Amino acid sequence: MSDSEQVEKLIESNAKAIQALTDLASGILPRIDEMQRQMVNIQRQMIDNQRRIDDNTADIRELALENQRILKYLESLNR
Repeated sequence: MSDSEQVEKLIESNAKAIQALTDLASGILPRIDEMQRQMVNIQRQMIDNQRRIDDNTADIRELALENQRILKYLESLNR
């Protein structure tokens, strides 16, 4: 086999390998994009959930303070 034939076979082999990798990338990249979108959505949900938790915690604190005021008022009526 001459040098030029070996070079031609190597080029052909590399072209096939490049095509196989390109095909793989075409299948994998959309799935990676979808996973990234899902992760962004999960992060948004986590942020929203944390805001709701913070809001609920603030509401609970306000209610606890109001309950203390009511309790003190009721205690003052008993005296």
